[in-house]
Amino acid sequence: MSVKAFKTADELQGMIVEQIRILHGPWPSGMTMFVFDDAYGWSASISRPISEADDFYRARTLDLIRTLKVSYDLDAPHI
Repeated sequence: MSVKAFKTADELQGMIVEQIRILHGPWPSGMTMFVFDDAYGWSASISRPISEADDFYRARTLDLIRTLKVSYDLDAPHI
């Protein structure tokens, strides 16, 4: 049984942005991301790309998010 580390939405978003910047350069101007609690733990929404370069960056970010979901749970109050 694996135990996932808990991170807040802000911590997860910071990790995602930091890692993707290292791998693929600066975060595209105008692109936004929102990390939130969902029925399966957590997810992230990223705004639509406005260029092919943004589309590549967005796709790589979504790949990274899928990878991080294996290791991290969202530290959020559950009502």
